[in-house]
Amino acid sequence: MKKSNSRYALTPLRIAMVFALGAIPPLVLAQENPASTVAREHYEIPAAPLNTMLLNIARQSGRVISFEPTLVAAYQGRAVHGNMTVEQAIAACLQGTELVLDVTANGTLTVTSAPQVLNVAPTNITATDAQLPSIAVNGSALSDDQLYYNPSNSSGVSRTDTPLKQTAQSVDVLSAKLLQDRQVTNLSDALKSSAGVQQTVGNRGNVSYTIRGFDVQNTSTNGIPNPGLNGTPIQGVERVEVIKGPDSIMSGSSTPGGTINIVRKAPVKYDLRTLSLEMADYGELKQGLDLGGALNEDRSLSYRLNLSNMKSDNATPDFDGQREVFVAPALAWEGDHTRLTVGAEYSNGRQAGPSSTVAFDGKIQKIPNYRIFRKDDGFRSESKTGYYEFSQDLIDNWSFNSKATYVDQTANLRLWQLFEFNRDGSVPYASPFSALTNTKSWSMQNDIRGKVQTGFIKHKLLIGVDYQHIVTVEDDRQVAGEAGFYPQVNLYNPDSLDSLPKIGAPNYRSSELRTQQRGLILQDQMDIGDRTHVLLAAKKAKWISDGTFYSSDGTSSTSDPAVAEKWVPNFGISFDVTPQMTVYANSLHGFTGSSAIDNTTKKLLPPLTSESKEVGAKFSLLDDTLTLTTAYFELQQNNVPNYDPVIRKTIGTQSQLSKGYDFTLTGELVPGWNIAAGYTHVKFSEPERVEGTASAFSTQPGDSATLWTSYELQEGRYKGLGAGVGIAAFSSVIGGTPSDAYDLPGGASTDLSVFYHAKDYSLTLGVKNIFDRTLYYGSTTSTFIPLREERNARLTFVYNF
Repeated sequence: MKKSNSRYALTPLRIAMVFALGAIPPLVLAQENPASTVAREHYEIPAAPLNTMLLNIARQSGRVISFEPTLVAAYQGRAVHGNMTVEQAIAACLQGTELVLDVTANGTLTVTSAPQVLNVAPTNITATDAQLPSIAVNGSALSDDQLYYNPSNSSGVSRTDTPLKQTAQSVDVLSAKLLQDRQVTNLSDALKSSAGVQQTVGNRGNVSYTIRGFDVQNTSTNGIPNPGLNGTPIQGVERVEVIKGPDSIMSGSSTPGGTINIVRKAPVKYDLRTLSLEMADYGELKQGLDLGGALNEDRSLSYRLNLSNMKSDNATPDFDGQREVFVAPALAWEGDHTRLTVGAEYSNGRQAGPSSTVAFDGKIQKIPNYRIFRKDDGFRSESKTGYYEFSQDLIDNWSFNSKATYVDQTANLRLWQLFEFNRDGSVPYASPFSALTNTKSWSMQNDIRGKVQTGFIKHKLLIGVDYQHIVTVEDDRQVAGEAGFYPQVNLYNPDSLDSLPKIGAPNYRSSELRTQQRGLILQDQMDIGDRTHVLLAAKKAKWISDGTFYSSDGTSSTSDPAVAEKWVPNFGISFDVTPQMTVYANSLHGFTGSSAIDNTTKKLLPPLTSESKEVGAKFSLLDDTLTLTTAYFELQQNNVPNYDPVIRKTIGTQSQLSKGYDFTLTGELVPGWNIAAGYTHVKFSEPERVEGTASAFSTQPGDSATLWTSYELQEGRYKGLGAGVGIAAFSSVIGGTPSDAYDLPGGASTDLSVFYHAKDYSLTLGVKNIFDRTLYYGSTTSTFIPLREERNARLTFVYNF
């Protein structure tokens, strides 16, 4: 069983829920004060050139809207309809452009060019008055990433601010609004909104992701590759981008499935003060603070400060508690031709062991509490990050751009590993695992970008160089007599697990690994006429890796440097069939150096190479408020290490192939009704796999789907009150190995949410996996099968002061 059967016990969280739900109607009534609202009008302005729409809004509202005619001449505005303020009407027609509305303290309305598409402050204004009640806007820059589920741009693809509609690639953008509505608590939680991404948990607490069936080797933050699957805690995240296909231009080491790019919250020029409080099951309490604004009169110097502190007395299913502290200051300076952002991040936390079970004779076992570790087993981590982003305008339309990030991350793992089980639940063999891993990473990107025109062809050119250096040092523990038979331990008696001895600290250096990645990038994005968009890119990637390995007796061996070098080409083309429909095709390649050794030949394995072919279509529906992307893909990866689960060693390489199709639908169906949905179907094959070795695709469902939809009342006494529902579904798979396989059933998890959005605050109560279904992640062993999230509730209060 999972929790106490006392379903109606008055825990602190349940008491808080009762008060929160009871308080919503009086709060709604209290907000209905006509004297405090801004004047609204009914706008019905069809899509037209942006300058025409702005003039029509100014004429109807009687307000002066300042803008430079040459600045807006190139844009087509979106249709505006509904009852709204003049600020909301302007925000509606600006959606999808690189322009923002600047509202000064005295109410002056000015349309300007955004210095950065994502460098914005949160706002309560919406395009069709769909989300929030009337408010007065005072000094805000508006962005569709804060307002909509379907923002129109991505800075992560091809390193330029390219409209997603013109991007010849399938990209899932999980916007700030979607993350907030779903009460996302971490990166894994955020990625549930992308159907193409699957994840699982390892028996050492590590989370791994796949896109379209292939492992993701590392994430990136603001386009800079991270040394692993880590990144900024959710308090500092603006949005998450899932870039499908081997985007070697951005990451250099992307797998065939794609890349996960995390976008940080950036400094803002206008006052931002947000306080958040969250309460959840197991005594979890989290406080967050998000501050920003200008530091001088002309707003050339701005800042952002994010703080959060989370602590939980316990953790699912009945582990000791968890915690997380996060601090992230950032400063930005913008001159006439120069832009510089510098920032730092610090995080420190503890994560408990994962809920898990085992399988006997091909059947998954139901065990008490789904815990196979000691109560205080867990994973501690500390991360320190420093970064800068610099841009300098050169002559005409050329600029120099530079980014760099330094990461120092330490992970401390202490847990017992149970390798064998008898049918009665007793444990024939258990071993303690204690490891201290430190990773230092230096990453830099430098490029020169420019725009030129040759006849009817417009070029966006980029020439750049990349560099990344990673050093990983690991200390392990090996003490004779600690591993062995523990007859008192039984899976069906969780308390017996706590009789295992405490785990000591690591006692010897086990390895020192070094990896360098260098790249030369050449890229040309061409607009041929008004409807055809072409991407030609190539990267010369070079990998250098070596390492020193130690034994517990003090002996060591150093491997010769492994060097791999290759030109990696990418091609994409998109064509605007109509203003509402774009078709595209691409051929993308990936390349990753390998440090794995073939244990049969004792030779280094060749580098991994990959290729992706994709065709698709993108649709802008309902006056651009709804976006549909469909794609068919074929992926292949070569020289993949072939792992033998019996001897637990690599014995060669194999090829892996997948093909399938997917679609995503995001945006607003009618005013107040938002949706984010996706579906992915994949068929896998593995030629050349040695008989008896583990299948890399064994844990990947062939079908997966995700849905989140919410509706908010737009008029009347309960305006601002709404609800949302989400479903994540997946098909069944085969777990384990060919000699020890079991069925992992498919299933679906359902989330529910009720919320109220007011002028200065919002209140959200969400319940995940409301039907409390027992669902499993994939696993390639029968001695560890991780469980997905059980039912849990979360109450979130956000106050803008």
